[in-house]
Amino acid sequence: MAYGIAVEETGGVDLYRFGRSKQVFRGPKPNLGAPYLTFIGGSETFGKFVLEPYPKLVERQLGTTCVNLGTPGAGPGFFLKDPVVLETCSRSTRCCVQVMDIAPLSNRMYEVYPRRNMRLRCVSGVLRSLYPQLEFSEFRYVSAMIRKLKEVDSNAYKVVLAEQRSAWLARMLELLQDIETAKTLLWIRQEGSKNLNQTVTQEMVDVLTPHVDNIVTVPVDVSGNVGRSMIVARKDTGWMTRTVHAEIASVILAELQAMQSQKRPA
Repeated sequence: MAYGIAVEETGGVDLYRFGRSKQVFRGPKPNLGAPYLTFIGGSETFGKFVLEPYPKLVERQLGTTCVNLGTPGAGPGFFLKDPVVLETCSRSTRCCVQVMDIAPLSNRMYEVYPRRNMRLRCVSGVLRSLYPQLEFSEFRYVSAMIRKLKEVDSNAYKVVLAEQRSAWLARMLELLQDIETAKTLLWIRQEGSKNLNQTVTQEMVDVLTPHVDNIVTVPVDVSGNVGRSMIVARKDTGWMTRTVHAEIASVILAELQAMQSQKRPA
């Protein structure tokens, strides 16, 4: 499995390197000589468990090249670190920006690696003072650390969560401002269980609204992945099945067609 890809369907997955950091993206490598759309986001956009993630499905139906720049575990800070990727997005006719997770992002509590945002680089003295009982050298990944923070002291974690959300909003706003083309904000919103904690709220998305041309929200029922398997499911995005990717593609296509119809003269 290349780059942590687990595809249960028959067939191979094309990968290619692109951008200043030579980051790995889903292929085949696109031809950028003609008009194209770009899609940026995390594991959901990358399509870890499927042969054809939703950008590829949109491309097939639309007949326009769709560049999938989704990266497993990426936060908004990942794309801000690569000017080549940002320029590629800005040169596209439209960029679809996924509402990414708040955890894989450096903030005043901890720092992540620029190219592997789920890898924990270091923690601050503030976080150590909030959790003096923890040995942070034991954590390699942000997700494992966050689960432990919630388990050990849920009240202290509220301080961490507030900082995560503040940093996320700042970086998302910066990212949207740096992408100089039409922008669609895509919120793949997990629903279906009282045990599911939404780290990104409607209020946070509302703050981003003035900075995009439109917002597409796709609710996804993840109730079948809760309970004992929820930690694994959230980490590996196992709930992003072929059906979910097809639904997302369908909603995006309908939105694009509606906007195109509005531009046509009466």
